[in-house]
Amino acid sequence: MIKASLFCALLLMAMVSSMAWALGEDDPRVSSPGGDVLADRPDILLILVDDLGCRDLSGEGHATHQTPNIDALRAGSIRFTHAGCNGPNCSPSRAALVTARHGSRTGVHTVGNADRGKAADRRVKAPRNGFRIGEDEKTIAETLGAAGYRTGFIGKWHVSDDPKTQGFDRNIAGNKAGHPKSYFPPYRNADLEDGPKGEYLVDRLASETVRMIESFETASQDDGRPWFVMYAPYAVHTPIQANAESVAAMKARHPQMSDRSARYAVMVEATDRAVGSVLAAVDTERTVVCFASDNGGLQPVTDMSPWRGGKGMLYEGGVRTPLFIRAPGLPAGDVETPVQLFDVHPTLVELAGVEMPVDRPIDAVSLVPALHGGPLDRGALFWHFPAYLEGRDVESHDPGRPFRITPCGSIREGRWKLIEWFEDGEVELFDLETDPGELVDRSGAEPERRDAMVARLAEWRRGVNAPMPTPISTVPSAPKSD
Repeated sequence: MIKASLFCALLLMAMVSSMAWALGEDDPRVSSPGGDVLADRPDILLILVDDLGCRDLSGEGHATHQTPNIDALRAGSIRFTHAGCNGPNCSPSRAALVTARHGSRTGVHTVGNADRGKAADRRVKAPRNGFRIGEDEKTIAETLGAAGYRTGFIGKWHVSDDPKTQGFDRNIAGNKAGHPKSYFPPYRNADLEDGPKGEYLVDRLASETVRMIESFETASQDDGRPWFVMYAPYAVHTPIQANAESVAAMKARHPQMSDRSARYAVMVEATDRAVGSVLAAVDTERTVVCFASDNGGLQPVTDMSPWRGGKGMLYEGGVRTPLFIRAPGLPAGDVETPVQLFDVHPTLVELAGVEMPVDRPIDAVSLVPALHGGPLDRGALFWHFPAYLEGRDVESHDPGRPFRITPCGSIREGRWKLIEWFEDGEVELFDLETDPGELVDRSGAEPERRDAMVARLAEWRRGVNAPMPTPISTVPSAPKSD
């Protein structure tokens, strides 16, 4: 628990910063070099790794991966032990994070088309998915940029064509692509120049991030402006690639590893080293650092045990994400209140002493009270995934079919989590405290709780105007006239 005096000091700093911003950037109290209010605002580094499962970190118990840099960051941070992403795959999770809004407001519910797989295997018609957030959405970069922050993006964007059209001053490698063509040159990325033969994309993007931070720091010495950098490496998303020497060394350490597992382990450890190099470039006394993954790990490449499932599912293995925040003056500790990834957005904005937009509904909730050791009135967590995703060799809801997930929605209230399947209305209810692996359906044993949660989920869907699947027509088409 943070001491009350420190809490008051932080609160006073935020109030003073907000008042200073109201004066405008032209006021000498804001823009003059040295001792100005801008210089009191923290720099912010948001690290969003791709497809990294909680259990992929040695600090979370992985038996073979060695991730000392991320583990050290985790140890010195406030750790949200029940954090879930907002979508079980890349685009909806990222869209929610950068806008602080649910997918039913941005229109991004999944990656690509919602009606994936063979038509003969689908039992309902999925609603149309929005591939990108609209330019009218206001991102975290736009909010912080309007308050005087320099903003930069590096890595995987995947929610529109260009981060620079949505608030980022600089962009390296970010566009609509969901994964790299290759982790080795030629990258075939219009927003990243190819490097020398043998260069590894994981290392390259870390170096680019360090250079960007250093350039922002240099510029800040002249005008005092703080910076916000979103470092979103493509790793450890497919393709699972690593150089042959590193893979051989990994298999020498762990002879029982398959070739794919060894390549994946090399990617995880390379990502850890990359994160370490980026962290070494920041001033820990004035930088807020947030670390997370966009969704659960990919089965069967990695294992999310004891949680069920993986990326692309609403079971815990698909939505659990490592989430921790390190801020100057705040002691490390655990927060067990369930939260969602997009809550990071208003949290970082509040830590910067900036106001969230008031011209649109904001669904995310600031975690600042929890950072200060106080209670967090987060309320229920909601998911809406009205789409199909293909997949085999995974712990799916219906293992006899070729899908990781079929259209569904979910609500979590404390220890209880309910999943509603839209094809047939089936409901599953789990007590995550006694059954973290979601193996025992309690819907029959807890009918009152089940019905109340189903009703709250339906009420929430109406509130956000969530699109629902519709029945597939069985009426034959009229014959064409000759």
